[in-house]
Parts: sequence; C-alpha cells; structure tokens
Amino acid sequence: MSMPGTPASAPGPSGPWTPRDQTLLRTAQIMYAIEHGEYDRIDGIPVDFGLAGDYPDNRIVLAAPFEVLSFEAVGDGSYQHDSGFFFATGQVGLAITAGAAIGRAVGNSRRRQQAAQAATPQWHVIDQGMVHVNQFGLYLRTPTDLLEWDWESIITGRMIERGQFAMLGESAQGRVNYVIVSDAAELIFAFWATVRQPQHPQLAQRIWLLPEWVAHHRAHFGAQAFDFTEGRASLEQ
Repeated sequence: MSMPGTPASAPGPSGPWTPRDQTLLRTAQIMYAIEHGEYDRIDGIPVDFGLAGDYPDNRIVLAAPFEVLSFEAVGDGSYQHDSGFFFATGQVGLAITAGAAIGRAVGNSRRRQQAAQAATPQWHVIDQGMVHVNQFGLYLRTPTDLLEWDWESIITGRMIERGQFAMLGESAQGRVNYVIVSDAAELIFAFWATVRQPQHPQLAQRIWLLPEWVAHHRAHFGAQAFDFTEGRASLEQ
C-alpha cells in the first residue's frame, strides 16, 4: 500500500532519520489506519514462526529489538562467610596474620553487602531479542525461545518513559511485573489499550505521537509531511 513518508536519505535540520524514527512512523501509520477503519491496508511482515489466529488478520505489522526487565530479587540475602584461620609466627608472621584477618573481614563485608543488595527487589534485564507485534498480541523472540503475550493476559499497561511499556500480566508462574524496552513499545501500548481499555488516558493523548518526533517528521518532509496529529491527510499522499 502507499503510506505517507519516505525518510530523506540525508540528515535534515533536526538530525538524521534513525531506525527509532522509522519505527515511530510505522506506529503512527498503523494507528492512523486503525482510527480510520483502514487497517486492512497495512502490509504484514513475513516471519518464520506460527501465529495464533487466521491470516491475514493475524499478520505481524511491526518488529523491533527489545529487552524485558523484571522487578525481582536475585538473591535471598545469604552469603558465604569466610572464617578460615591463618597464623604465622615471628614479627613478620604476626603482621601477615593480621593482614589476612583484615582481608577476610573486608571480603566478608563485601559479600554481605552484595548479598543484601541481591535480596532487595530491583529491575533486572531477564531477556532480550526481537519483539513482533500484531493486533492480537506480541511475540518475544529470544535466542532460545518464543514467548507469546495476548492482550487478554495483560491486566494493566502504561508508558513510563519513551520506548518503555510497563505491564502487569498473568503468566503460567502467576502475576508478573515487566517493563518492555523497545522502539515498538508505543505500538504495543496503543494496540493493548485500544483492545483492553479504550478510555486509557494515555491512549486519549495519542502518546505514540511524541512531540519531538512530530517536529522531526515535519522537518524532514516539510509541506509534504503527513499530518498524523490532525488526521486531515489521506493515506494516498
């Protein structure tokens, strides 16, 4: 299909057109198509894995690198205490003995601090790879696995930063708190909210149309820039 906008090959007045910019353009195109009942005109992206549902409704429309962060503790607070005994005689030996004791104390203190830190829940990267998105959910392709999340399994969702989608989801292990860090995060949120919570405040704000990106898009395309914010243009531009 003919879609608005082919990035200029040379850097524009607001800097070069980046893969992130291209992903946000694709996101804007997809959401515009949904808002105007033209989603059937969005081309799919070929993949080499099976998808739930029927083609072409289940076609993948966006793919991008991702990291998943989980809020969890990686330890239980325990550590290996070094209580080894070392003793040497003579003046030099006594000094060495004292030094060894100090070294053990320092080592134990460091291990204790590391154990305490590991026992404190923090955000940790637990997986990475490529995320593939369609209108029914997302697929996380990692080096060793393929994980599917449909929108029904995600209980809450919101954008916490540009390119960061925070979610509470129902998994086989129970409820999990994840943050998906990806250039596709804005589309993941927009798809999820459209299906699960159409009155989500961030959906009403069209949070995928980042002000700096809109300005960057206009700087590159000038008068030919597609007006995603007003929706006045036709997809045939």
